[in-house]
Amino acid sequence: MLKHLPRKKILLAMGDALLISIAYFASPYLRFGLFIEEYIQPTLLGTLVFTFIYIFTFYMTDLYDFDIPFSSARYLFRYFIGFSVATTAVVIAFYFLPSLKTGRVVFAMTAAKIVVFTYAWRIGLEWAFRSFFERPRKILIVGAGRAGMTIYRLIKDNKGFDVVGFIDDERTSGVVNSPEILGDFSVLDEMVTHHKVDAIVITITHPRDPELLKCVLHSKMEGVQVYDMPGFYEEVTGKVPVEFLSDLWFVNTPILGVKRSFYNHRVKRMLDITCSLMCIIATLPVMVIIAAAIKLESRGPVFYRQKREGLYGKTFDLVKFRSMRQDAEKEGAVWAVENDPRVTRVGRIIRKLRLDEIPQVWNVLKGEMSFIGPRPERPEFIKRLKTKIPYYSLRDSVKPGITGWAQVNYPYGSSEKDALEKLKYDFYYIKNVTPVLDFHILVRTIKVAIFGKGSR
Repeated sequence: MLKHLPRKKILLAMGDALLISIAYFASPYLRFGLFIEEYIQPTLLGTLVFTFIYIFTFYMTDLYDFDIPFSSARYLFRYFIGFSVATTAVVIAFYFLPSLKTGRVVFAMTAAKIVVFTYAWRIGLEWAFRSFFERPRKILIVGAGRAGMTIYRLIKDNKGFDVVGFIDDERTSGVVNSPEILGDFSVLDEMVTHHKVDAIVITITHPRDPELLKCVLHSKMEGVQVYDMPGFYEEVTGKVPVEFLSDLWFVNTPILGVKRSFYNHRVKRMLDITCSLMCIIATLPVMVIIAAAIKLESRGPVFYRQKREGLYGKTFDLVKFRSMRQDAEKEGAVWAVENDPRVTRVGRIIRKLRLDEIPQVWNVLKGEMSFIGPRPERPEFIKRLKTKIPYYSLRDSVKPGITGWAQVNYPYGSSEKDALEKLKYDFYYIKNVTPVLDFHILVRTIKVAIFGKGSR
């Protein structure tokens, strides 16, 4: 259920949560010398508020990304911003929750401990990974064809992997863009032992050679991980390689999104109804302001209705705030593009902040959509994409959503190439949908909305 979450980030966040809790509990003790009875209950509740705000803010300000060294000046600046925002948010929260207030000295001591503890934890964790845990995994690729080269190109520049070579029965000499082909299937055992291989990736679509299967099984029983090509690609990228799938893959692979589980058919619908009602009530003042702004700027209706395909190919009217000129599609349906001249000034703002999507909660309430799922596409585009992208029609096997795994991982698409990349993410979601993945997408959507990534 947690495979889509980077383990290093989970470990870093768990350490933060523990250290923030310790800092919050320890400060009153250091200040007063003991825990007085009336202070215990507020502290137990306050630590939850404290921890949540800091963890959430650290996540929003990218303090769990390992893209730059923790000791660099760039990260220090990012850390200072994240800590300052989190501390301000805690002050505001305690203002509205007076029962959780602490003395100024206690609060200052807690904040100081959080700075020292969480930053020292980052430096220590970075050192530990660099010194002990970040040895590149040695990968042996079975098959030097198109699928094998796809895997090689995927990981050749990734410091977490070291491709020792290819095993291929048809091409037993020479070099294919490096690394070399080590031999045919008969030397697989020898190469695994010689190179101390950690994982074998089988990129042959239908391996039938009994000796190859026997060697792979032997390596697996010796502790070497064995992947098929789609499985390894999925683990590394968080998407499913549509071009290399087969009917047999769909038949043999568990696909959680189409499973008639209690979560898929009961819990998710209940959450959709509850959240859509809450969203309508909470955003009503914002919707009134947006509607007035749209009306004042240009002629035409406030809402824009557009035919989309939903579950099992059934069409419905998707509702959005109108963000383009009224005659934007007088020449037919076209994809939106970056800096689209059809977008109005108000439309550019609400698209940037994702506010044009708010009316879609009505589609959720009606049961035509869910909050999370693949984005519903227009029938005109789907008809064309089905003929050019394999298995494209299978994305309608789950209810479409306002946001989804593709939306938080890939920028707004405006071409068939983009549609293929987004389908890879959609298939990952359909295959792995769980409550944890849905929650992860929801949190990342909030982050995308705040920083305006991927909007057009």
